[in-house]
Amino acid sequence: MTFSLGWKMIGLRNRKTAVLGALLLATLLATACYNTGTGAVNVGGAINFTMPAFPETGSHSVEMWTEMHFQPSYRVQEGPRLLPPEGSVPISGAEILPVSMDAFKALEIPQEFSGNYDDASAWRTYQVNCLVCHGGLLDGKGPITTLVGSDGNLAYDRGPYPADLRSDATKNSTDGELFGFISGGGRQGLAVRLRGRDSTSPMPEYRKLLSEEDRWALVQFLRSRIGQ
Repeated sequence: MTFSLGWKMIGLRNRKTAVLGALLLATLLATACYNTGTGAVNVGGAINFTMPAFPETGSHSVEMWTEMHFQPSYRVQEGPRLLPPEGSVPISGAEILPVSMDAFKALEIPQEFSGNYDDASAWRTYQVNCLVCHGGLLDGKGPITTLVGSDGNLAYDRGPYPADLRSDATKNSTDGELFGFISGGGRQGLAVRLRGRDSTSPMPEYRKLLSEEDRWALVQFLRSRIGQ
């Protein structure tokens, strides 16, 4: 029984070696008995091994992709968000957050983080996690606000729209409050969660996604852009 293997390889640095390997494997299989149902291969009765079972054969019946970006994967800001299990503790130790707005308001940036602040790194953190909603200008007009749904309407017609981080409400918030809003899923999200209820805010709880240092870095990033 002969087996014709369609071989398509993309992105290999050494294409010559890849072609020779493909020809060698095709020659081997052409002289062997291959079971399309089980993948079992028998060569001359002396060599037996198992390959993946390909029910269909013929030209281009099997495509092999060698670059990782062709594989199914989740890119930045693509769902579903994979959150850590409830109650899990990071290797750096458990973080104890305040349980009231007054307690958040009184928080100050820890010296260990303020002394190591890196604006370029904080900007990158903002780009990855915040820009899609709050925008590059911090005006609450990120790319997601122009996203059109399958019904032809803006996805954000049902709101709420992302906050304008340049507003007086943000400027007049303390560093601790800003840290709380980032950690708890926005101003509304945090307020609801502090009352022991589930939030419907589209902003996630970044306490589950970013380290304490990253969240304080975002606070310092905001201060550097919007002032006190």
